[in-house]
Amino acid sequence: MYTTIIDSMCKDKLVNNACDLYSEMVAKRISPNVFTYTALISGFCIVGRLKEAIDLFNKMTLEKIYPDVYTFSILVDAFCKEGKVKEAQNVLAMMIKKDIKLNVVTYNSLMDGYCHANEVSKANDIFNIMSKRGVIANVRSYNTMIVGFCKVKMVDEAINLFKEMHCRKIIPNTKSPC
Repeated sequence: MYTTIIDSMCKDKLVNNACDLYSEMVAKRISPNVFTYTALISGFCIVGRLKEAIDLFNKMTLEKIYPDVYTFSILVDAFCKEGKVKEAQNVLAMMIKKDIKLNVVTYNSLMDGYCHANEVSKANDIFNIMSKRGVIANVRSYNTMIVGFCKVKMVDEAINLFKEMHCRKIIPNTKSPC
């Protein structure tokens, strides 16, 4: 019950209230789990408190509560949004070391980070690796790459991806270019 409320508070950007509830939970000797920590880490990232998210991540692992793909993906996304792609790569390395399979959200975040850093060729490499590893690209994957290609004037590549979306029956949304 605590975790559900903490998660809701974090989504509403009431991170300080969520932290208070977390403290109350711990004081009552109710053990937080991976979902509790993931909700708080996400909340910290949503409000731009990445350092606190990392501190909590470290605390979580010290307490032998192991992060899952969602926890890791939140950190990858947060690092990429702050332009810290190298740190995001470190999180990916940790995921791989712990044999956690990356999901489409993780890949999308990394591609987005590379595109924002004008490293579209690296984003494209990630796009291709994702496919080779059996992770199916979604509309966000395509949108990210199409916008990335357009940003660096690689219009033919963008058009080819847009056509590929159609062939794969991936329906463009309001965020899709063209």
